[in-house]
Amino acid sequence: GAWLYAAHFLFLGEMCMKNEVICAVVSVPVEMLRYKYNEAEDSVIDLKMLLSSIFQQCARDTVFTVMSNGDFGVPLWSLETALAVKGLGQSVKTEIIVPCDEQDECWAEDWRDRYYKVIENADAAPELPLEYTDLCDTTEDYYDAADRYMMTVCDMVIAVTIGEEEPDALIYARDKGKPIMYIDGDTLTVRQ
Repeated sequence: GAWLYAAHFLFLGEMCMKNEVICAVVSVPVEMLRYKYNEAEDSVIDLKMLLSSIFQQCARDTVFTVMSNGDFGVPLWSLETALAVKGLGQSVKTEIIVPCDEQDECWAEDWRDRYYKVIENADAAPELPLEYTDLCDTTEDYYDAADRYMMTVCDMVIAVTIGEEEPDALIYARDKGKPIMYIDGDTLTVRQ
């Protein structure tokens, strides 16, 4: 319990000693989470509260940028949470790395509306550099390119996992030596 949260805030304190920190948030697909799309589920509310506390803790000591690809589920929730923290007057920025124009084409209208609201309110929504996209043929290729880009430019990673299942982006994060904070999507257990 409490010691675990103290440990992750100690980790954050060390990470956030810089003037500015970019944190990439990645997750297993929302379909793998036991609550899937049900944001009324207590676990989703608790996950958003945990992300909010992490973002607020870092924003106390640095300009904290939350970066994700805005995908349906945790990546979008993290950007919405970061925007809410920013609305509290914290020094939080948001950056959405849009993998491709087709990302939201199969989404429900309310999710699309939320996605475009995040893009509209983001501090940055850069296009991927050509060296990341020149070999992309499929939507999955574009997601992979966005992940590689985020792992290159970020200072730290928050990864929502399920048991042993973790986002593919962590392969790149480990290769780059990025500090990773793991959050188990079922138990909300935090570990580094």
